[in-house]
Amino acid sequence: MRVDFYELSGRFQDPLDVAAVLVGKAWPALNDIAVVGPRRALAELDERLWQKPRGRFLPHGLDDPQAPIRLVEQAPERAALLINLDPAAPLPKGRYERVLELVPADEDARPRLRRRWKDWQRAGADLHHHVLK
Repeated sequence: MRVDFYELSGRFQDPLDVAAVLVGKAWPALNDIAVVGPRRALAELDERLWQKPRGRFLPHGLDDPQAPIRLVEQAPERAALLINLDPAAPLPKGRYERVLELVPADEDARPRLRRRWKDWQRAGADLHHHVLK
């Protein structure tokens, strides 16, 4: 399994904007996408996905297990792509082809994400790091 850590910086400060862009890039090549995070963040992402990108429909649903793009509070058993919005969430136990971890610019979140990197490493994931500027 490949796990990509996206470090937010520069003009990419908002994890929800980054998640929306990543979902838009993945769909429709992948039609089994799950975004996991706190309820409030998912509700806001739900609104953003209805508005952006303009002229494009991203078939998503909040707590809808049938939606190709699922916005859920807990990681599902499986997904082609899992995007994590919560650095404090436990490491998911399901089966995923690829996982995207968003690293906020907030220094307080960094220690948790360093531990998360090590946890994924111990789990045998193929790890990659990207800095968004």
